[in-house]
Amino acid sequence: MIFSWSQFVEIAEHLKKQGDANQIPQEAAYRCSVSRAYYGAYRHAQNYAMDTGGYVPEVKGTDHRRLREWFEDENMAAISRRLGRLHQWRKECDYNEPFQNIPNLSRCVRDSIAEAHRIVDTLK
Repeated sequence: MIFSWSQFVEIAEHLKKQGDANQIPQEAAYRCSVSRAYYGAYRHAQNYAMDTGGYVPEVKGTDHRRLREWFEDENMAAISRRLGRLHQWRKECDYNEPFQNIPNLSRCVRDSIAEAHRIVDTLK
């Protein structure tokens, strides 16, 4: 089977379901789910930009912003906005300490997965 970054979105769904059922610690499952949804959509979008428009990543932290700017320049502002939202949610989930509440974490997980699917489906 060939690996595809969009499979990370499937992993995000799996983590959410396990967290929903308390099969694994819920907050950890939800935070990881948001992170995987972002990276699945981000890398899928990055590959799309490289394959169709000559986008060249610098392999730096600035690539996240640069990719969103590339989509803006290509008149795909909705993709840019979705990546921006996903990136913000991912940073909150990856960097907030456990004692720092993430407002509406369960909604954040649901919305992250939905946004990631929209990106992947749009960029097929």
